[in-house]
Amino acid sequence: MPTAIIGDIHGNLEALDAVLEDAEEQGVSTFACLGDIVGYGADPNACCERVRALGCPVVRGNHDHAVSYRVPLGWFNPVAAAAIRWTRKTVSAENRAWLRGLPLETSIADAHLVHASLDAPSKWHYLHPGEYPSAHFAKQTARICFCGHTHVPAVFVSAAGRVFVADLAPFRVGPADEAKLAVNPGAVGQPRDGNPAAAYLLFDPATGTIVPRRVPYDAEAAARKIREAGLSEFLAARIMVGR
Repeated sequence: MPTAIIGDIHGNLEALDAVLEDAEEQGVSTFACLGDIVGYGADPNACCERVRALGCPVVRGNHDHAVSYRVPLGWFNPVAAAAIRWTRKTVSAENRAWLRGLPLETSIADAHLVHASLDAPSKWHYLHPGEYPSAHFAKQTARICFCGHTHVPAVFVSAAGRVFVADLAPFRVGPADEAKLAVNPGAVGQPRDGNPAAAYLLFDPATGTIVPRRVPYDAEAAARKIREAGLSEFLAARIMVGR
């Protein structure tokens, strides 16, 4: 039975509900979440409650951390910082406490889960080609790590002393495969690869198969809520184009 790996929901309830419906249609009953449940979107409480109801492993993302720990926001760009301030005022005390208690990393079925990078999960390094993948793989002990943060589907491969990156497509990790993989499913709530459809993946630990999924959803409704909440027009516009 595959597990649905979701992440970077960012308060986008329409996208999350579409993904959960699609996963159910695929026969999925188990989930894991790579964090950033809140930030940017207009439904932080509903998204927290949906994920909490799944009863699944969840790691804390940088937006979850900034909302629940009230850290300085100089690391964020002005649009993101404004959205975090709004989310801090909007999210319930119960959901804030839940976000604060999430671990920075965990594991499922011999696979790591982390929002950003295993080498320093609390520093939120981006796994971009040539930046931090080697440091990440030095800390990765499992064959597979699922990570988010960049909002771009990709698979990083560490093999024979080198690291390279490939587009995420359906593949199978064989039992004799010695390569280590860091797999980013893309974002449920704010894709940035030019495709506005919500992104997640299916992972079957029994067979080693990984299958990316894209799910169209009512982005116009999500964008309208962002505008009505008084959040940045940029945030409303970008989910329509996946950038």
